[in-house]
Amino acid sequence: MQLRKALYPYGIAVLAIILATVARLLLDPVVGEMHPFITYIYAIIFSAWYCGLWPALLSVLLGFLSAAYFFAYPRGSIAVYGIDLQVGMTLYIFVGMSSIFFCESLRKARRRAENTAEALMSKSTALEQEIEKRIETESEREDLLRRIVHLQEQERQRISRELHDQCGQDLVALQLNLEYLKSRLLQQEGAVRSQGEQTLDDASRILSNLGREIHSLAFDLRPPCLDDLGLPTAIESLLEYWRKRSGLEFDFECPAWDHSHVTPEVSLVFYRVLQEAVSNAIKHSRCRRVTVVLEMRKDVLVQIIEDDGIGMDNEPNPTTTSEPMKLRLGITGMQERLRTIGGSLVIESETGKGTTVFARVPLRSKFAD
Repeated sequence: MQLRKALYPYGIAVLAIILATVARLLLDPVVGEMHPFITYIYAIIFSAWYCGLWPALLSVLLGFLSAAYFFAYPRGSIAVYGIDLQVGMTLYIFVGMSSIFFCESLRKARRRAENTAEALMSKSTALEQEIEKRIETESEREDLLRRIVHLQEQERQRISRELHDQCGQDLVALQLNLEYLKSRLLQQEGAVRSQGEQTLDDASRILSNLGREIHSLAFDLRPPCLDDLGLPTAIESLLEYWRKRSGLEFDFECPAWDHSHVTPEVSLVFYRVLQEAVSNAIKHSRCRRVTVVLEMRKDVLVQIIEDDGIGMDNEPNPTTTSEPMKLRLGITGMQERLRTIGGSLVIESETGKGTTVFARVPLRSKFAD
C-alpha cells in the first residue's frame, strides 16, 4: 500500500509525458520538426505542480528524450542539431526547471504555513485549556469563598443569638440579684449600709454598661432586623446606631423597594458592604455627613454610600502607615463579598471632595432571581 502510494506521483508524471507525446503527434502535420518541445513544457509544469520534485525531474528527462527521438531532426535519434532546436531545448530545460523550482518553493511555503498553523492551533488549544482551567479554578475559589462566608455568617448569627439570649438572660438575673441585695442592704444601718450601697450602685452601673456592650456586639455580629424586617429596616437601624456612636449626620433613601427580588444572601452582602464603607468613612474620611441610597433599577440592585470627607488617594502607600493597608483590605473584602453573588464594586474618590462607593448586583443573576 505504501509502495503504491509512493509510485503514484511517478505514474502521473509518466502519463503526462505520454499525453504530451500524443498531443505532439497530433500537431506534427502542422508544425513538423519545428517546436518539438512545445507540448512537453505543459506536461512538466503539470508534473511540477501536482507530482512533486522527483517525478517532475523524471518528466523533464522523459520529455527531452521523447521530443528529441520522435520529433527533432534527425528523427530516431536523441541528437539535436541546429541552432533553433538547441535554443528550443535550452528554453525547454529552463522553463521546466523554473517551473519545478517555483512549484517546490510554493510547496515548501505551504508546508511552513501549515506547520505554523498547526503550531498556532496547538498553542491556541493549550491557551484555551489554560483559560478553562483558570476559569474552573476561579469558580472553585469563589465557591469556596462563598461557603466560607456562609459558615462565617452562620457562626456570627449563632454567637449573636447566644449573646442576646443567654448572656442577656444572665445579665438580667444578675441585675435582679443586685436589686435584691440592695433591698436587703437598705434594712441595715450605719457605715456598712452606706458602703455596701455604694458598691452595689457601682456594680449595677458596670452591669448596665456590660449589657449595652453585649447588645452592641450582638448587633454588629448579626442584626436580628435583617432577617426579620429586611434590608432597608436593617440599614436604618445601623445608621441610627452609628449616629449615636459617632455624632455624624446620616441620610438614607430607598425608593421603590421590592423584597421579592432580593435574596437573603444579597441582603446580607449589601449590609456588610455598608458596614465596612461607613466604618471606613468614620475612621478615615473626617466627614460630617454620609448619604446612603438603596434602589432597584431596571435589572440591577444598587447601593450608593457617599461621604463629604477628605477623599483618598487612588494608590495608597501601605508602607507609610497601617491605616491605608487596613483600608485597602476592607475594600478587598467588599469586592470579594460582592463577587460571590455576581456583583461589582466601584469607588470614586477625589482628594478633598469625598468618596462615593457603588455596589451593584444584577437582579437577574443566578444569585438574585
